[in-house]
Amino acid sequence: MIDLLIQWITPLTVILAVLLIAHAPLLERWGANSVYSLWLVVPASLVVYFLPLDWFKDSEVAHGQVAYFIVHSTDVIKNSLNIDWFGFVWGLVSLCFIAYWLTSFIRFSRGLNLQNTQLEDSTFVLPESLSLYQSTQPCSPMLVGLFKQKLIIPQDFAAIYNPEQQRLVLEHEICHFDRNDIYWNFIAFVFVALFWFHPLVWLAYFRFRRDQELSCDQTVLARKHLNSRINYSKALLVTAQMAPPMAFAQLSFKKYGDKEIMFERIKHIKMNAKTSGLSLMAVSMLAITALSSMSYAGNLGSGDDASANSAYKAQPVFRVEPEYPTMAVQEQLSGAVLLKFDIRSNGHTDNITVLKSKPEGVFDNVAMTALSHWKYEEHSNDMISGNVVQLDFMFDQNAERVTLVEGIKVKH
Repeated sequence: MIDLLIQWITPLTVILAVLLIAHAPLLERWGANSVYSLWLVVPASLVVYFLPLDWFKDSEVAHGQVAYFIVHSTDVIKNSLNIDWFGFVWGLVSLCFIAYWLTSFIRFSRGLNLQNTQLEDSTFVLPESLSLYQSTQPCSPMLVGLFKQKLIIPQDFAAIYNPEQQRLVLEHEICHFDRNDIYWNFIAFVFVALFWFHPLVWLAYFRFRRDQELSCDQTVLARKHLNSRINYSKALLVTAQMAPPMAFAQLSFKKYGDKEIMFERIKHIKMNAKTSGLSLMAVSMLAITALSSMSYAGNLGSGDDASANSAYKAQPVFRVEPEYPTMAVQEQLSGAVLLKFDIRSNGHTDNITVLKSKPEGVFDNVAMTALSHWKYEEHSNDMISGNVVQLDFMFDQNAERVTLVEGIKVKH
C-alpha cells in the first residue's frame, strides 16, 4: 500500500496543481457545474496512470536480455522485527483521522434527537427514499447518513425562511441527494486520510466542497427569475448568521455555515453563470487531455535508444535484496516477478513496472521496492530504457524455478 501511495504522489501533485491554479478562470468562464464535474479527473487520472496502454511499439523479450536474480526466504521473526517506520507513522495518522471523523459523526448524530415531521407546503414532494426529520441542532437543512440518508430541517424551519426560501433550500439539499454527493464526500475524505501529509490534497478538498455547494446553487437557480435569486441569497445570509462556530455536517472538516463560503456563493449567484453545451465540451476535452497525459506519463519509457542499450552492460553495482513476504514464508510459497525499468545517467533505476508475476500480486511490491534502490554503472546517456530483470523467490533449494519470459511484450 505504501509503495502504491508513493507512486501516486507525482501524478496526484500534477493534476491537483493544474486544477487549483486554473480554478478561478475556469469557474468564471464555465460555471460551477462544469468545474465541479472536472474534479472527477482526480480519481480517474490515478487509475489511468497505471493502466498498461499500447502507447508504444511492442518488441519481443529475448532470453539474453533478461537478468535473473534469486531471492531466498528469510526468517519470519527477522521480517516481523523489520519495521517500516514511514508506513507505521502514515498508518497511525490515517487511523487517527478516521477515528476523529467517526467520533465526531457519532457524537453529532446522537445529539440530533430526530423527530418525524412533514412540510407545511403539501405541494412540495420529496424523493420517495428520502425521509424528513426535524431537530433543534442544525441551523439549516442538511443531509446525514451514509446507508440511509435523512433530510433534517431545523425545528423553527418555517419561522426562519419564507415559503419560497423553504422550497429553494430544500431543492438544494435534494440536488445533493440526487447526485449522491454524500458518497463523493466520503471518497474525498478517504483521499485526505490517505494523503494527510500532502498540502495540495487539503487545499483541493476544501475547494471541492465549495464547488459542490456552488454547483447545487447553480442547478437550483438555473431557471429561476431575479426575485427568486434575491430570495435565495437572503436565505444564505440568514443561515450564515445563525451558524454556530463549530457546526458539523455532511462529513466535512469545514464549518457548514462558514460566512466566507456563503459570501462566495452569493457572489456567484450574482454572476449568474450558465453551463452551455460549449463549456461542457471544453471540460470534456480538458478532462480527456489530462487523462491522456497521465496515461502517457505512466507508460512512458523516455530516452529509448536501442544502440545505447546494446552497448551498455546492465549489471548492478549495488543491489538490495527484497524482503521475502511474511505471508509467503508462512504458506511456503515460491514464485517470480518480471520487471521492466530504466537506468538514469547516474545509475539509479526509474520507471519500474511489473510485466508479469507468479503468483500474481504476492511478490510484486517487495520486488519493485528492492529494485528502486538498486544502482548500475553510470553512463553518458540521459536514460537507458527497456531493461528487464526477473527476481526468482525460492522458498527452498528444491523449489521449481518459474519462467516468465515467453510471450511477454515490453513497451518502449
